[in-house]
Amino acid sequence: MFVAALKEDEPYSDECQGILQKVPDSFTLVEPSIVYVEVLGTLARRVNVALAGKARAELERMLNPLLTVDCDMDFCLKAYTLCQEYEIYAVDSLYLATAIEAGSVLVSLDREDFIDKIAARSPPIKALHVTQF
Repeated sequence: MFVAALKEDEPYSDECQGILQKVPDSFTLVEPSIVYVEVLGTLARRVNVALAGKARAELERMLNPLLTVDCDMDFCLKAYTLCQEYEIYAVDSLYLATAIEAGSVLVSLDREDFIDKIAARSPPIKALHVTQF
């Protein structure tokens, strides 16, 4: 969502911007620490390092360090079984594990390979595409 909101020319960019503009007033984000490398690395590769720097400032404004889950070895060892259980990618399992641990709603742009697979298996949390949030 962060990349789509910042690039402004992605599918669902407007929806992502609308959601992120409500942080932290309407709701709080809980993210795995890999969000930094995923967002900043993607922007650096696809756009430029300057936009990635802008994104870093936005992430730091929106994310509470106390609600950023460290992707340490123990957390990764808890998350990897979700790959098989939900048939999702390893990185996605970290986001799902974060949402489950926090008891929060999971929102993603990836409907087919992530949200639909989770929703089909009756997870303990809500999993929504950005258009459903």
